[in-house]
Amino acid sequence: HCTLPVKEAAEERRQDFGEKLARLRELMGELQRRKVALEGVSKDLQARYKAVLQEYGHEERRVQEELARSRKFFTGSLAEVEKANSQVVEEQSYLLNIAEVQAVSRCDYFLAKIKQADVALLEETADEEEPELTASLPRELTLQDVELLKVGHVGPLQIGQAVKKPRTVNMEDSWAMEAAASAASTSVTFREMDMSPEEVVASPRASPAKQRGSETAANIQQCLFLKKMGAKGSTPGMFNLPVSLYVTSQGEVLVADRGNYRIQVFTRKGFLKEIRRSPSGIDSFVLSFLGADLPNLTPLSVAMNCHGLIGVTDSYDNSLKVYTLDGHCVACHRSQLSKPWGITALPSGQFVVTDVEGGKLWCFTVDRGAGVVKYSCLCSAVRPKFVTCDAEGTVYFTQGLGLNLENRQNEHHLEGGFSIGSVGPDGQLGRQISHFFSENEDFRCIAGMCVDARGDLIVADSSRKEILHFPKGGGYSVLIREGLTCPVGIALTPKGQLLVLDCWDHCIKIYSYHLRRYSTP
Repeated sequence: HCTLPVKEAAEERRQDFGEKLARLRELMGELQRRKVALEGVSKDLQARYKAVLQEYGHEERRVQEELARSRKFFTGSLAEVEKANSQVVEEQSYLLNIAEVQAVSRCDYFLAKIKQADVALLEETADEEEPELTASLPRELTLQDVELLKVGHVGPLQIGQAVKKPRTVNMEDSWAMEAAASAASTSVTFREMDMSPEEVVASPRASPAKQRGSETAANIQQCLFLKKMGAKGSTPGMFNLPVSLYVTSQGEVLVADRGNYRIQVFTRKGFLKEIRRSPSGIDSFVLSFLGADLPNLTPLSVAMNCHGLIGVTDSYDNSLKVYTLDGHCVACHRSQLSKPWGITALPSGQFVVTDVEGGKLWCFTVDRGAGVVKYSCLCSAVRPKFVTCDAEGTVYFTQGLGLNLENRQNEHHLEGGFSIGSVGPDGQLGRQISHFFSENEDFRCIAGMCVDARGDLIVADSSRKEILHFPKGGGYSVLIREGLTCPVGIALTPKGQLLVLDCWDHCIKIYSYHLRRYSTP
C-alpha cells in the first residue's frame, strides 16, 4: 500500500468529482439541445398541420367552384329543355285557339240560318260541306322528358383524406438540431444548478406545453362550460327569445327578455325583479275603456350606467327609454332616432345608442330628474347595430347586415353585423375588423360583443355558433366552438366568468374565462 498525504488524496478526489461534474454538465447541455430540437420538431409538425389544412381549404374551394359550374351547366340544360317543351305547348295552344274561333264562328253562322225566314232558308239549294275543325290538330305531342341522372361518386362526398406516413427524425443529427435551434423563438443557454426557484419558474423552457399551446389554441375550445341558467317560460327567471345581456361592475345581470316584453334583473343570489312598460293612469284607463291592448315594452338592447340608470332601446315605438332600478321611467326619447337598436354605457355615465336606419351613433346624457338633457352624434356608420365599449371609453360597433340563414323564428332581430368598427370618445375612428378577419375565416352574423379587462374584444357570431376572441395586439382565436345554438349576447362578470345568452335555447350559459389567452396571428 502506498501512503499519500491527506491533502493530496483529497485533491485527487476533488479532481475526480470535477471531471464527473463536467461530464454531467455536458450531458445537461446535450439534453437542453435535444429539448430545443424537440420543440422545433413540434413547431414543424404544427406548421405541417396548418399547411395541410390550408391545402384542404383550397381544394374545398376548388370543388365548390366545380359544383357551381356544374350547377350552371345543369340549369342551362334544364332551361333549354323547358324552352323546347314550351314551344311545343304554345304551338298546340295556338292551334286549339284557332279551332275554337272557327267553332264559334260556325255556331254564329248556324244561329243566323235558324233565324231566317222559311222561303229564304229553302232557297238555298245544296248543303255546304262541313269543315273538319280538328283536322289540323296533332293527335300526339312530342315533348322532351327530363330526369336527373346521378353521376360521379357513390356515398358521401370527401374532399380528401389525411394519410399517415412514418417519418423518422434523428435527434443526434447536427442539421436537425441546427434547424430546430433556428426555429426556436428565443435562444437558450445552460445555467448553473444554483439558480433560484423563481428563475426556474420564469424560464421560458420550464414548460414546453405552454409553448405548444399557442400553436393549437385555435383548434381547441378554450372556455369550459360551467352551468346553464334559465329555460323557456314566462315566470321570473325564465326567458322567451332573450336578445340582449349586460353585466354591471357590481355583478348584476340584466337581460332583455323580448318574448316576455320585459327586462329581468338578477343579482348573485338570483332573480331580483323585472321591469315592464307601465303607462300612466289616464292612458291605461282610456285604452282599457276603448278595448285596446296596452302598449308593451319590446326591448332590443339593455345597459346600465354608473349612476344606476337602465337604458333600453324599445322597438315598440322606436325610442330610447331610461328606467331606475325600481322600474320608474325617467326618460323616453324619440327625436332623431329612426330605428334605435344597440345600447351601451360609457364610463362617464352617458349612453351610446346605434340607429340602424339612420346610420349614426348617438351619445345621450341623462339626468335622473330631468331626463335626457343633452344628445349629440358620435359618428356615422353603415347600418350600425350592436355596440359595446371598453374601460377607456372606446366604442365598438357592428356595421353592415349579415343575415342569419338559419333563422328558425323568422325574426328580424336575429340579423347581425358584417364587420366591426370603433370610435374614441373624441369621435375619431379607431381599430377596424373587416368581414374577412383571416385568410379563410369571415364573420357571418355578429350578434353581440363585449370587451375584457385587457381591452380584448370578444364577439358572438350567431350563424357560426361560435364565440371569437380578438386580442388588442392582433390575431384571433375561438373561445367556444360547441354547445351554442344562437348566441346573441355576451358579457364578463367581475369574477371572470363569461356569460353567453343563447336565444333559441332561452337561457344563459356560463363559461370559465381567463385573461391569459393564446391567439393565432
